[in-house]
Amino acid sequence: MSENVNEIEIAEKIELTEDEFLSVSRRCRYNKFIADFYDDMAEEYSYAIGNQSDGSFIYAPDESFIKKAQALRECSKNWSFDLFSKAGVKNLIRINRCRDRFCLNCQALAADQRFVQYSKVLDSYACDYDLYHIVLTVPNVDAINLSDTITLMLDKFSYFVRFFDGRKKIRNLDFKRFGYVAAVRELEITISKKNGTYHPHLHTLFVLKKNLNFEPVYWNRFSEDRRGKNPTRLFSYFELMIQRIWCLLIMQETVTKYNIENIGEVLPQYPDGFSCIADLSNGDYHEIFKYAIKGTYKEETLFTKEAFKTMYRALYQRKVYETFGDLRRFDFNTFDESLGFNSPDEAFELFLARLQSEELPQRVEEQLSDILKTKFSDEERQFKYVSRSTFVKHFKALSDEDKQDELQKLQKLLN
Repeated sequence: MSENVNEIEIAEKIELTEDEFLSVSRRCRYNKFIADFYDDMAEEYSYAIGNQSDGSFIYAPDESFIKKAQALRECSKNWSFDLFSKAGVKNLIRINRCRDRFCLNCQALAADQRFVQYSKVLDSYACDYDLYHIVLTVPNVDAINLSDTITLMLDKFSYFVRFFDGRKKIRNLDFKRFGYVAAVRELEITISKKNGTYHPHLHTLFVLKKNLNFEPVYWNRFSEDRRGKNPTRLFSYFELMIQRIWCLLIMQETVTKYNIENIGEVLPQYPDGFSCIADLSNGDYHEIFKYAIKGTYKEETLFTKEAFKTMYRALYQRKVYETFGDLRRFDFNTFDESLGFNSPDEAFELFLARLQSEELPQRVEEQLSDILKTKFSDEERQFKYVSRSTFVKHFKALSDEDKQDELQKLQKLLN
C-alpha cells in the first residue's frame, strides 16, 4: 500500500463522513409519511374498471400515486460504487433517488446542485451590477385559498417586473434609475405551527445598477420582529416602495404614485403595505436556491394528510422558479446533475485516472442501512467512500494557491 499513500491522503480529505450518510438517512425518514399520503390519494382517485355480477363497480387505485409511494420508500436505499481494492477507495457512482417534489433528501440535493450550476451564472453579473435579494410576502391564508393566492402572486410578480423593465410605467416615478437587467423568483410555502395557516412567499433576486445606495432610515410596523428575536430594522425608500406596490398589486388596486404614498387611505388595513425586504446578496444566493417547502419541513408541519393534499394541489404543475430579463435564457427549474466547477472536475478526473492506472474498478452495490452498520466498524475502516461532490466542496474551500498545489500534486501522480 506504500505506493498508494498519496491517493489515500487525497481520499481522506474528500471522504464522505458518517454525518453525511446519517443526514441522508435522517432526511429520508420523512418519506414514509409522504408515501402513506400518496397511497391514500391512490385510493381517493381510484377509477372504475368494470362491473361485478351484482352490478356494482370494480375500482382500481390510481397507479401514478402508487408508483410515487414506492419510489419514495426506496429513495436513497441503494448506492452504487466503483471499488478500487488496492487503494481502498469506493467512488460513488449513483444513488437511487425518487426526485419527488416532497422528498426532503432529493430536494436538498437538487438545491445544492442547482446552486453549483447557477451561482456561477449570477456571479458573472456581480462585477458590473449589484444583486439584491428581495423577499415578497402576503398575509397568511387558509387551505382553501392557498392555490388561488399563489396564482395571484405569480401573476402579479410578472406585472411587478414590468415596472422595472419599462413596459409598465407609474407617472412621476422613475424606475429607469434602478438600471434593471434581470430577475429570478423562487416560490416557497411554509405552514404556521400555531394555527395551520399557509404562508406563501417569493424569494427573488434582482440584477440592478451598481452603487444605488439604498440607505435604511425609515421605520414602520415591520421594523420590529414580532417574535422579539431580532433588533429593530430600518428600511430604505426602495423597500418602502416595494412594500406598498406589492400590496397594491396583490389587493388588485391601481398602482399610482398617489396610492403608493397614501396607501393607508386606499387600504386602511395595510397602512404600510405588506412585509417585504431588499438586501444586497453579496454573493450569498442560498435563499434563492431553496425548494418550495423547505421551511415546512423545518417546522415539521407538513405531516398531516390534509396539509399534504393542500400543498400537493397548490404546487401541482407549477414551476418553482421563473426567470426574467437577461436571465430568461436560463431555466432554473432544470439543471445538469453532472455539472460542477471546472477546476474541481479536472482535479477529480486526475484523481480517478491515477486510481484506474493501478487497477480497473469493480462495480459494487450497497444498501444505505449496511453502510451505516459497517462503514465505521474496525474491519471496514480500510475503505474510503468518496464522491465528486465531496471533492468539489473540498476544492472550493481551498485558497487559489492551494488549489494550484493540489492540481500539481495530482498531475505528478500521473507521471
